Amino acid sequence: MRAKSLKLVNIRSYQEENIAFPKGTTLFEGDIGSGKSTILLAIEFALFGLGDQKGASLLRLGAKEGSVTFTFELDGDEYEVQRKLVRKGNTVQQKEGYLIINGKRYDLSPTELKEKILEILKFNEPPNPNAQSVIYRYAIFTPQEEMKAVLWAKPQERLQTLRKAFGIEDYRTAAENAKTLIGKIKEKSDFLKGKIEDLEQKKKELEMKTDEIRKVEEQLKNLSEEKQKLDSELKKQEEEIEKLREQEKELSSIKKLLPILREDMEEKTKRKQKLQVENNGCKKEIEEQLQPQIEELSKLQKPTDKNEKELQNIFEETRKEERDLFQKVNSFNLKMEEYQQIIDNKICPTCDREVDPQEFGEKLNNIKKERDATEEKRKKLAETLENTKSQLEMLREYNKNQERLSQLTKSLEDKKKKLTQNMEEILELSNQIERLDSEIKIYQKRLEELKGVSENIGRAKNKLELLKKQSEGTKDQISKAQKQIEIYKEYKEKIQAEIQEKEKQAKAKQLLDEHRIWLQDYYVPTLEIIEKHVMRSINQEFNQQLQKWFTILVDDPGKSVRIDEEFTPIIEQDGYEQNINYMSGGEKTSLALVYRLALNNIVRKVSTAMKTNLLILDEPTDGFSKEQLSKVREILNELQDAQVILVSHERELESFADQVFRVEKRNGVSKVEPTT
Repeated sequence: MRAKSLKLVNIRSYQEENIAFPKGTTLFEGDIGSGKSTILLAIEFALFGLGDQKGASLLRLGAKEGSVTFTFELDGDEYEVQRKLVRKGNTVQQKEGYLIINGKRYDLSPTELKEKILEILKFNEPPNPNAQSVIYRYAIFTPQEEMKAVLWAKPQERLQTLRKAFGIEDYRTAAENAKTLIGKIKEKSDFLKGKIEDLEQKKKELEMKTDEIRKVEEQLKNLSEEKQKLDSELKKQEEEIEKLREQEKELSSIKKLLPILREDMEEKTKRKQKLQVENNGCKKEIEEQLQPQIEELSKLQKPTDKNEKELQNIFEETRKEERDLFQKVNSFNLKMEEYQQIIDNKICPTCDREVDPQEFGEKLNNIKKERDATEEKRKKLAETLENTKSQLEMLREYNKNQERLSQLTKSLEDKKKKLTQNMEEILELSNQIERLDSEIKIYQKRLEELKGVSENIGRAKNKLELLKKQSEGTKDQISKAQKQIEIYKEYKEKIQAEIQEKEKQAKAKQLLDEHRIWLQDYYVPTLEIIEKHVMRSINQEFNQQLQKWFTILVDDPGKSVRIDEEFTPIIEQDGYEQNINYMSGGEKTSLALVYRLALNNIVRKVSTAMKTNLLILDEPTDGFSKEQLSKVREILNELQDAQVILVSHERELESFADQVFRVEKRNGVSKVEPTT
């Protein structure tokens, strides 16, 4: 992991600050209380939340809200995480934050953020929101006030913490869990032992009950066969009674049917006779009336080829033309009278002058000739009109006769059709009468055959009642046997279930005993051997690095350091063990630093989760001499961390830092500025 940037808003003494982290070694220097350590705590807060801290310890006094935004790189991916704090009354709580992965944003709760960061960093730790990350505190960053705490920690507490940091606490946890499990397995095995003590007795009881069931089932089989025979006889008797009842119904039906059939035959006979009388009347009407009239009308000739409409049109046109000529003749007569008057008076009635009688005599003769010609033509048209009228009347009479002929012909056809229909109906009626007569005779014969059916029904019912009593008795015996078998089987199933459960318990006990032996004799001893081997290997390497770096920082040939099996540091002075409390302040700081760096180096090697080359040190050289400060560079170079972040008030560390930031507090507000 490489830190890239950090943004603080209302965090402790910071109002708003943006910090960019370069590669290499970065030093944040400043006076005590300037706000240097806040930067490191803010990084931890951004990654893992408050942990065991109180929100009020981070949120700036008087501020209602605050936030930390931290950007880092890991395995080629860029991450940006932000956490927020909000003041509610007298408490400060975390709000929902976010995580941006390669530009994609996820809004998450504080707990979800910690789970996601642990997953990204591959820290195999429970996501407890109220606890700090053990791996982060031991492998990357330890606050200044906790640097020396490891020296005075109780051995068992330190060892348990180191197991978590080294990622091998699972061996101890697995062994303890296995021992607990062994106890529970033994307890369960003893419990099952008591449960299966009467297994053989239950098996014998099952055999006895099985034999009892077999005997009753044999008895039930015989009863069922007897019941089956009785049921068969009952069925036959019921069928016989049903057959007799059907005959009884048939007898009653025939008695009701015969009068109906006789009445039907009588009606059909009357209908046949009526049709025969009707046919005789039709034949007489055809022979005496219809056929003679049709023959007489068929002999009539049509008076003209023209139809009535054509003659009517000719008549109308001729009459119109004759009337026109008549009016013309009258007009000529009036003119002739006018000319004759002029000739007689010799004066023109229009102009009152004298006229020549001879001149008007010629005009009169001409008009007379025209009038005579027109009158001749009119007379011929009058004759034609009379002939046409006569033909029209004759044609109308002919057409009336033809209509009469058509009506008579249709009537003749209807009569013939009626005759045919009547003949067909007469034939059908004859057949029906014949069938009815035959059917009546058959039913009369059947009546004779069914005379004794009522007596037969009485005898069959008596036999049926006897068979029913025998069947009911057998049925009661079967029911008792079935109930007895059911009781026996229920008891047998109960015993079988108990045996099955006890056999299952016996197998479970055997399996539990095998598991207990394996856990107790093989698994737990193997875990203890593996843990001791791993811890011994880590202890040796840890001891080598601790001694090497302690020798570099503490320039005293007579003083040495080593760790015991519980990783407790032991100081020797000229071959004698020395109490740590008698060491100088600088020596204690040196021991705490080299112990911290050795622990960091080992955790990074043995923990599969540690894929980060980031190291954060908070006031690691408090109380160091100038000579010791210069030797810190040698140790840091040997660690080969790609990115180291130092917080210190020692200016001497500037010489081996790639980038130096100055942290100052002005008017209660901290600011971070790079030095030139």
